[in-house]
Amino acid sequence: MTKLSNDSTTVPNEVDIIIAGGGAAGCTIAARLAKAAPSLSILVIESGINNKDLPQVVNPALYLTNLAPDSKTATFHVGNASEHLNGRELIVPVGGCLGGGSSINFMMYTRGQGIDYDDWNTDGWSQKDLIPLLQKTETYHNPDPRINKSVHGYQGDYQVSRSGYVSMGLQEDIFRVAGEIGMKVAPDANDLKEANAFAPWQRWVDPKSGRRQDSAHVMVHPLLEAGTTGLQVLTEHKVLKVLTENGRAVGVEFVPNIGTAQMVTPATEAVATPKSVRARKLVVVSAGALGSPCILERSGIGRKDVLSKVGIPIVSEVPGVGENYQDHNLFLNVYTANAEPSDSFDPFLDGRRSFDDEIAALSNTDLETPRYAAWNGLDVAGKVRLTQSELERTPEAFRALYERDYANRPERPLMVIPMVQAFLGDHAVVPQAQYLTAACFTSYPYARGSIHITGKNASDKLDFDTGMLNNPFDLEALVQGYKRQREIVRRSKYFAGPEGIILGPKFPETGKAFKWDWPTENGALTPYTEEDDEAVKDFIRNVVATTWHSCGTCAMKKKEEGGVLDSRLNVYGVEGLKVADLSIIPSNVSGNTYSTALLIGEKASCLIAEELGIEGF
Repeated sequence: MTKLSNDSTTVPNEVDIIIAGGGAAGCTIAARLAKAAPSLSILVIESGINNKDLPQVVNPALYLTNLAPDSKTATFHVGNASEHLNGRELIVPVGGCLGGGSSINFMMYTRGQGIDYDDWNTDGWSQKDLIPLLQKTETYHNPDPRINKSVHGYQGDYQVSRSGYVSMGLQEDIFRVAGEIGMKVAPDANDLKEANAFAPWQRWVDPKSGRRQDSAHVMVHPLLEAGTTGLQVLTEHKVLKVLTENGRAVGVEFVPNIGTAQMVTPATEAVATPKSVRARKLVVVSAGALGSPCILERSGIGRKDVLSKVGIPIVSEVPGVGENYQDHNLFLNVYTANAEPSDSFDPFLDGRRSFDDEIAALSNTDLETPRYAAWNGLDVAGKVRLTQSELERTPEAFRALYERDYANRPERPLMVIPMVQAFLGDHAVVPQAQYLTAACFTSYPYARGSIHITGKNASDKLDFDTGMLNNPFDLEALVQGYKRQREIVRRSKYFAGPEGIILGPKFPETGKAFKWDWPTENGALTPYTEEDDEAVKDFIRNVVATTWHSCGTCAMKKKEEGGVLDSRLNVYGVEGLKVADLSIIPSNVSGNTYSTALLIGEKASCLIAEELGIEGF
C-alpha cells in the first residue's frame, strides 16, 4: 500500500482512524498515535499538496514566497467587505499543503501566556495541565544562563533556535531604546509569564541543518518513509463531510481538490465524483478554524438556519459552529533603515542576495558563519502593556475595559511588537535599500466574526465575516501600538528620518504628529492632536490585516455558551467525532499560534490514546 499519494485509488475502503486535515495538529495526532500503536490504520486526508522537501517550505528565507498570489502552498480566503476596514475585503491565507500553517508561517517562536490556557476555563486544559505538553514538543536551544529552564523543553521533536543569523546591531539598539522609554529587556519573553519586555526572539528552525521545523517534516514524513506503521496520507483531496449513522460518525466523503490539480474536463469529471472511506474507531476533523466548521456544517452539524438555507438535514443542532471567529489584528509601519546590506533581509527580497548561493552555504559546519538562508529577518520583539500615562490619554470606554481585563493581570500583554530587518512587501514598488518594519498585533481582540457555508459543495463560496475592528477597543489598542512603535523607531539609530517613511499614517501638516524631531530625553513622547489620532485610525482601517492566526470557530466550551465541543474534544450530539485544531480554543492566546496548535495536537493524542487504551503517553 502506498503510504503517501494524491491518488485516491490507494485509499482502502475502511481504516481505524480518519484525520480530516494534515496541519500542525493533524500531523501531530497521526504521528503520535501511529508510533504508539503501529498496528492502527490511520488515514490523513489533506487538501493541499505534499510539502516534502519543497524549497519554499524547508528553507526559512523563502517563507514569503508561500504568500505570493500564485502560491501552491497557501489557500486564500476572502472575507466579506467591511465598513470597519473602509470597505475592504480582507484576505486570510491558511496553509495549503501538508503541514498546514507550519509549512508557511513566519517561524516565530512566540508562546502564549500561561494564564491564556487558564482563561479557557476547561477541565484538563489549564496551564498546569498543558506545560508538560508544551515542553514535550520542543528542544530549546538558548545558552543564556538567565533562562528559566523549567518552562522549556529540551528533548522534544521540534528544534527552537536563533537559526542561521542574528542582526545583533538592531537587537542591541532596540534594547537600548526600550530602556530609554522605560521598558524592560528580558532574556526570554516566552516564559509564559513575561508580558512587558523586549527580548531576543527564537525561531522554529533547526540550528544545525537550518531547516524549518514544520509538523510534516518533523513528525509524519519519517514515519511514512520508514513504512513500519499503519499511517497513510492522501493529499490534494478535500473532506466534504463526515458520514454519520444513528448519531455516530462512521467515515468521511471526500473529493479531489481541483485547486491543486488539473482543471475538471469531461475526461476527468468522473475522477471528481465524491468517494468515501469508513472509520472503525474515530473521525477527527483537523482542517483549521476556516475549514473545520465548514466540514461540520456540510455534515449536518451546526446552526439550524444555516443548514436549512442550503437544504442540509440536521444531524446535530449546534449553534456555535462557525461562530466566535478570532484573529490577531496586524498592521505594519515601514521605514528606510540605516543598515548595511550584510545586516538586512532585503537583499533576499530584491534579488541582490542569491538564494541558491545561500542555500548552498547551509552546508557550512561553522555555525558562527552567517547562514542567511536559515534567517527570517526577525530577531527581536516585545510583549507590551500600557503605562499609566498612556492609559490616561485613551478614551473612557477603552480605559474601562483595560482596567477590568488588564490592570490587575500583569501577565497579560496588550500587544506584540516585532521588529523586522526588511520591507515585507513588493520590492518592485520601493527603491533598492534596506528597510525596518515595525509590526504590531493585538493579543486579545474583542472583535468576533464568523464563517459559514452557502452550499453543499466544498467549492461553494463561504460567508466569511472576519469581524476585524468591529469592537472600538481593538482600534484604540492599535492606535496605542502605533504610538509605542513610533517612540521606539524615532530613537533608533537605524531610523533614516521621516523622509524615509514608506508606510505609515498621513498626518495633517498643521498637526503635531507631522513633526518627527520632538525631544527624546527622559522618555519624552510625541504629542498628538485629535486630528492626528484620526489619521492613525484611518491608516489602520486601510492596512490592518490578518496575522494568519485564525481560531475559535469550533469552541471547546458548554453548548449553551456557544460551544461546539466538550473538554475531550467530542462534538456535541455525535459520537465518534472530535475536532482538534486552532478552531477549538474558546479565547485567544498572546502570540503566534503554532506552539498552541502543536499543543492541541499533543493533548488530543493523549485523549484519544486514553479512550482507545493505547499506552505510552
